[in-house]
Amino acid sequence: MNELNCGQEEQYAGPEKKKSTSKIVKRTLVVAALALAVYVVYSVVYLFVSPDRNIQQIYLVPEDAAFIIQSSAPIEDWEKFSGSETWQCLKKAKSFEEVTESVEKLDSVVKSNKVLLSLVGERDMLISLHKTRATKWDFLLILDMQKTSKMDLLKDQVETVLVMSGFTVTNRMHNGINILEMRDSETRDIFYIAFVDNHLVGSYTSGLVESAIDSRNKPKIGLDQSFIETEKLVSGKGLVRVFINYARVPQFMSIYLGARNEYIDLFSNSMNFAGLYLNTDKERMEVKGYTLRKDSADPYVTALLNSGKHKMKAHEILNSIKKINIGFNNPVTFVKELENAMSVHNKQLYDSYQSSRKKIEGLFGISLEENFLSWMSGEFAITQSEPGLLGHDPELILAIRAKSIKDARKNMELIEKKIKRRSPVKIKTANYKDFEINYVEMKGFFRLFFGKLFDKFEKPYYTYVDDYVVFSNKAASLLSFVEDYEQKNLLKNNPGFENALSYLKSSSTIFLYTDVHKFYSQLKPMMNPATWNEIQSNKDILYSFPYWTMQVIGDGRSASLQYVMDYSPYQPEEVVAIAADEDDEEMNEDAETEKEQMSELKRFYVEKFEGNVLREFYPEGALKSEAEVKEGKRHGRYREYYEDGTLKLRGKYANNKPKGTWKYYTEDGKFERKEKF
Repeated sequence: MNELNCGQEEQYAGPEKKKSTSKIVKRTLVVAALALAVYVVYSVVYLFVSPDRNIQQIYLVPEDAAFIIQSSAPIEDWEKFSGSETWQCLKKAKSFEEVTESVEKLDSVVKSNKVLLSLVGERDMLISLHKTRATKWDFLLILDMQKTSKMDLLKDQVETVLVMSGFTVTNRMHNGINILEMRDSETRDIFYIAFVDNHLVGSYTSGLVESAIDSRNKPKIGLDQSFIETEKLVSGKGLVRVFINYARVPQFMSIYLGARNEYIDLFSNSMNFAGLYLNTDKERMEVKGYTLRKDSADPYVTALLNSGKHKMKAHEILNSIKKINIGFNNPVTFVKELENAMSVHNKQLYDSYQSSRKKIEGLFGISLEENFLSWMSGEFAITQSEPGLLGHDPELILAIRAKSIKDARKNMELIEKKIKRRSPVKIKTANYKDFEINYVEMKGFFRLFFGKLFDKFEKPYYTYVDDYVVFSNKAASLLSFVEDYEQKNLLKNNPGFENALSYLKSSSTIFLYTDVHKFYSQLKPMMNPATWNEIQSNKDILYSFPYWTMQVIGDGRSASLQYVMDYSPYQPEEVVAIAADEDDEEMNEDAETEKEQMSELKRFYVEKFEGNVLREFYPEGALKSEAEVKEGKRHGRYREYYEDGTLKLRGKYANNKPKGTWKYYTEDGKFERKEKF
């Protein structure tokens, strides 16, 4: 009976127990759902409502950065830039290939996680460039992760994502921040990343990531007032923004240059930061922006930026491979600005300047302001031509525009007269194709007022052309200038220069134009051997940007900048072998050999390029030789003449060395002998 009762109790208890269990499960699920909802709400509030632990990107940039690149939409900007024709050309260079590989590798890591990419969305990115070794540089990448920086779970999954992408990942701590070390199993390269507040920081140099972490609490560049002002001027402009930290540029450029460059040093000592923005299309790469001057800037830089600008016209009389235009409103005003800057910032230099000025004026009995500066309008153009084959110094021309050429001539004649009276130096004058060629020793005149850039014109030859007084460091250079002017071989007729003038302003404080094809051979002495070898290996790429132009317009404490590199894909010319002597076509041996009387310049000869032909003249002006040239070297047919114009010899050169059969003739034109090389 009891057993029956127990069975009945269990039968009736079964449904009650099941009901109780179901109730417990239901309650548990409700509690779990509620907990999950609370967690989700908390997460949303934490992610979007709670205060962000955000810091500015620039605060993480170490103070030794030479260049800083900024983008607000890096993926989009990179797609635009990487698709441009100019970048497709540039990335073929070895150095750019390395940069491209690094950037694309990092970008692929981010893109490999679509969730991460969608959460990041549009974001700010900085890339800073640093010198890391004597001949090496590396970049530091700083990416604003915005709200995702607060998702610790996502951060924890980064390591998993990297491992799945084929990297070996290790961890270490630096100042309380975890650094992930990503080792590429194939290249063995290590990329270091860390989350610093709202930013992801990465570099192939661990020291740069550590410096970024250290800069978090002690920022330098980000708190620099000059940088802040510069950043405001270019904010939101262009494809990307580029900032130059002038203080670090000489150290960075030492990677490429064989020695310190005095002009780079001058700018680094005179300028704080430059803020630039980049644009590119199928015809050119263009960079515009602004630079700010230091209060302690070099006096010449201060005076230049405070003295306005001047309209450029010297290209109407000049030809060159490199041209520098310097312009200001008034030379007298410029000198007063210079004197004021020196008296305030460099008393020793000011005293030396005053002493030198008084010495020159007292020695020659002239007023430098009235007799030397007063006739100048404010435009100074310095051009460089290819050096002659028998010399290594560049051939320089200085053209100074006069308010009145009559007044300029009058004052220069007075200076000549005074110097001749006070000095044993013989002042000589000659005539070349109706151009009066003068020579005078004006030691200290130009450098006193205009600095080291004018050092080469201490003992100038000079002449008068249109509204300009034209000076040169060599007689050969001045006569070569006359030939160019006579034959209308001028910059104004150069397509590259014409193009530059079409998109730059007509008035400048500083204007620099370079014909890369012609200037190429002059780069070698400026570079260290490793850099020159790299330039040679990338010559076709360099030649695809045939004209480089820079314009600076001063405005007191700041200056506007514009850099332009024209793009035109370079197609190397086919190398044509020099024909055998038997197949050689005779040059016109009856070519005009007009004599010019230059007896007072006997110690000088003239070397002149006409197209690809070098002409050398006797001191009296008669044609001495003609040689085909290529890239500054004799390469091709060669002819030499007696002073009366009779052919003396003919032969060929290959890379500046005699080649093949050379034939020699007597003064009466008869064949004398031949020689094999």
